[in-house]
Formats: sequence, C-alpha cells, structure tokens
Amino acid sequence: MSVMSTPRKSSTNRRESVTGSGYADRIKQVIEYINDNLDGDLSLQQLSRIAGFSPFHFHRQFATYSGITVARLVKILRLQRASLQLAFNPNASVIEIALEAGYTNPESFSKAFKQMHGLSPSEFRRTPHWSELPIPRLACEPNTLVDLIDFPGTNVAAVEYLGPESQVYSASMKLVEWRREHGVSPDMGSTYGVLYTDPSTTPTEAFRMDICVSYKGDILHNKQGVIAKLIPGGRCARIRHFGSRDYIPETAYLYGEWLPSSNQKPRDYPIFFHYVNVGPNVQDKDMVTYVYLPIR
Repeated sequence: MSVMSTPRKSSTNRRESVTGSGYADRIKQVIEYINDNLDGDLSLQQLSRIAGFSPFHFHRQFATYSGITVARLVKILRLQRASLQLAFNPNASVIEIALEAGYTNPESFSKAFKQMHGLSPSEFRRTPHWSELPIPRLACEPNTLVDLIDFPGTNVAAVEYLGPESQVYSASMKLVEWRREHGVSPDMGSTYGVLYTDPSTTPTEAFRMDICVSYKGDILHNKQGVIAKLIPGGRCARIRHFGSRDYIPETAYLYGEWLPSSNQKPRDYPIFFHYVNVGPNVQDKDMVTYVYLPIR
C-alpha cells in the first residue's frame, strides 16, 4: 500500500540544477521507465535506447545525473517494492516476493534485503522499519489545472503520525490492521492523508501527517491508536496528480504559484490528499491522487 504522498526534496542541489538540461530529461525518462517496468526489459540495450545514449556511455551518464548506478537503482526499487509486499500483503510468501524481486532463491533475497533494510524479510514482516534509500527523484512538471470545489465534511478514522518521513508507512500499517480487525474492507471508504508540515523545511523528526479512511461508525479505544477525526467541509482548490506519490509537485505549485496569483485566501486547515487507488499492487504509473488546498 503506497501512501507516501508528500513532496520530497531532491537528493542533492546539483541534481536539481540540471533537471532543465537535455541530458537530465533523458535520464528522467529512464528512471520513469524503470519505475514502471520493474518486471520488464531493463537491459543495457533497452535503457540506453530510451536515454538516447550509446550503451558504452550510458552507465556513466546515468550515474552522473542521477547520483546512483542503474543496477543499484533497479535493486533498490525492487527491494523497496518487496518491503511493501512484506508489510501489506500477508498472504504473499517470502519465496513469492523473492521471485518477484528477481531472486532465484530466498537465501540470496534475504541477504540483499538485510543489507538494505537491516532486517531479514521475516524480521521485517514482524516489525517493519524502512531505511532511507538513495532513490533519485528528478523534478517533474506539475499539473496546473485547478478546480474550485466544495468539499463535503468527511468523518474519518485516523492514525496520527509524528517522526521521520521514511517511516510514515508505519501509520498506514496501523490503519490497515485496524481496518482488518473491524471489517472495513479496502473497497469501503476513501483513503486520505492530511499533511501538517512541509517536508522541505521541517526537521526529520518533526514530520507530521494523518493517514485516514472515511468512516462514520463509532471508534472505540484500540491498540492501533486509531481515532475519530473530521476533515472539515468547505471550498478547496483541487488538482489531480498522476503517478508516484513519493513526489507530488502540485503541492508546491498550489502554495507557491497558484495561491499568490488567485486572490484566494487559505483556510486554517492544512493541505490534504485523496488517494484514489491504494494497495501494494498499485504501480506508481497507475496512481491517481487529488490534492486539496482549503480556501475561504
């Protein structure tokens, strides 16, 4: 279940400064292709063709502009996907997840996984803890089509999260566990994220976000810490975002460009997200997210 939905800072200022160049645009296309085709053709010939480089020069150009080798990026993305499967798909066996990640036996998968996350797959499944990974997120252009809508007040079951952004999945796990125990199936309710802090300016330990699902029933005391909250109704500026939720440029666009030029005033409620489709099997390229900025 991918719920990471906040704008993430680029790994280095250098990478941010080159995103307008032709070379950076080519590397961005390769990274997008890799993200969308983790089980497809990721051969040197295919990736260099997409980049428009000769195979001889491709590796060096990719590492120069992304800060990571292509082989390591593929490994990281596959193991990151495996971590989500371990955490959110209890019906999948470790062997099945290992094969999907490209490993022919659980021993080699376990070794690689532990090197990356510090835990064996079985240990991670019992107590997930995600590592900060050097995944390049080259800047992309935001959707700038803004709708002004009246958002209906929505009662939600929420998990409040405070801590490193990389561990926000832990809040998602608590909500998923609560839903299973209380019969709130994946097709019941809409999933939301309420972002209280700006990840680009907030210290890591102070990142704050609610992970929620719309729910009208009573919420009794529970071990997951799920509580009842309300996303208030009112006017909102809304943008639709397509693709990975690791970086949503529409957030910065709403605050930094649209709001100052719109003559609109923000309400005293943070920006929030509606994750239209969620789950461990939803690929980045298929994700749809609505971004809401509450206004007066």
